Amino acid sequence: MKILDRFALVIHWISLLFGLVLGVSLIGAGLIYDIPLEQRFFTIVFGVFGLFSCSGLGWLARFVLIGKIHFLPWRTK
Repeated sequence: MKILDRFALVIHWISLLFGLVLGVSLIGAGLIYDIPLEQRFFTIVFGVFGLFSCSGLGWLARFVLIGKIHFLPWRTK
């Protein structure tokens, strides 16, 4: 079971980091670039959605493989 715990933790960390990169880049692009207001709004909303959906999918994969865990990968129950 030790290998499964580590594998699930790696999946959780990778999805959290990917969500952070995706979310920060899209939110930053929505705030920095000179684009119309509608596109800016949807870019920021999609960035927030991407951040939480990627992080949530990583948590879900670890939850299914391991059991009851915290949403943040560095915290323990």
